[in-house]
Amino acid sequence: MKKLLSLLAAALMGLMTVPPAGAGPSAGGLTSDNVEWVTHVPFDVATATGATIIGKYMYVTSWRNFSIYDLSDPLAPEQVADVPLGFMMENEDVDSNGEIMLFSEQNFVAGGTTPPNALHVWNVEDKSNPVEIGTLDGAGQHTMSCLDNCKWAYGSDGNIIDLRDPTNPKLLPNKWTDGLTISSPHDVNEVAPGRVMSSSDPLVVLNTKNPAKPKVITTSEPNGEFIHTSKWPSRGKDRFALTAGETWLPVADARCDDTSGAFTTWSTAGWSRGKPFKKLEVYRPPSGTYTDGYPPSGNTFGCSTHWFEPNPTFHNGGIVGVAFFNQGAHFLRVDGKGGITDEGWFVPHAGNSAAIEWPTKNIAYSIDLQRGFDVLKYNGKL
Repeated sequence: MKKLLSLLAAALMGLMTVPPAGAGPSAGGLTSDNVEWVTHVPFDVATATGATIIGKYMYVTSWRNFSIYDLSDPLAPEQVADVPLGFMMENEDVDSNGEIMLFSEQNFVAGGTTPPNALHVWNVEDKSNPVEIGTLDGAGQHTMSCLDNCKWAYGSDGNIIDLRDPTNPKLLPNKWTDGLTISSPHDVNEVAPGRVMSSSDPLVVLNTKNPAKPKVITTSEPNGEFIHTSKWPSRGKDRFALTAGETWLPVADARCDDTSGAFTTWSTAGWSRGKPFKKLEVYRPPSGTYTDGYPPSGNTFGCSTHWFEPNPTFHNGGIVGVAFFNQGAHFLRVDGKGGITDEGWFVPHAGNSAAIEWPTKNIAYSIDLQRGFDVLKYNGKL
């Protein structure tokens, strides 16, 4: 009986979600005991909203400039270029193939003074001297994503751009959203050559072997919430697709609740036969304490997920770095059934984590809307 009670107690403990223990404050912020803050890399101005790593270089964009960093030593990124642009909004999900980089601006205010919608194409082969080689007025959208090694691009609201001659980009008359019944498309992600997944409700998987004329392969069950970000790991072969929402709440005391933007796992079983993705589990940031990685309020930007990135080792489960605005950077584990647990965290001092990038499997960058970016070591189990 004593042995049975011990086994039951252990099983119950396994069912409980216990926040990772805090390791205490550092110069950069608070961390769990399996996350180490290494250093902070300041950015020219706030609103560092977009980042991508191609090879050994990272491209970071804001509403006013972009920078390129050499990651030869991933613990000590070296800035090799800083390009001022004036005010250009919004370019959240910067994309590149290492030769050209896309900077997309979008005017959110009809008749306002913000810049016109435009797509800017930069030659970044010489990392220390980027040069703008093409501009396409009227083509810019909230995000712009490369397809086919940046020979084509899809915009968040449906634009299809021919970039086979990057000095002369062309906007096609049709859109990738034509004929689709979806709400609030925010981004697209080329999960594998010739296959794209949209961040929309529902999710849509497209055959883009002919990027000018995409065809629907499958969709997902309705989500009922805004989808900000979507990924399908293992080059579109993983049993799970992953999504995150966004509930932007710029108020002084935005408590987390059951409407906060969530991280969600989806089953991709049967996708090639047109079977819709099925929602598995939803994880929302709670209101807690600074010592458990979840400040009591959302403060400036609210309680919400934003951009995320699976660890390079992710395969049918694993660790995902997720940005939670004021709640910082969290390292969530997806188990073999799509269940989600919080394995570690970093909450910056007076910051807002907007995105996570992994230069290596044990090093993560928390891209911050207000501070630049923080270099972290994840020492937990992968």
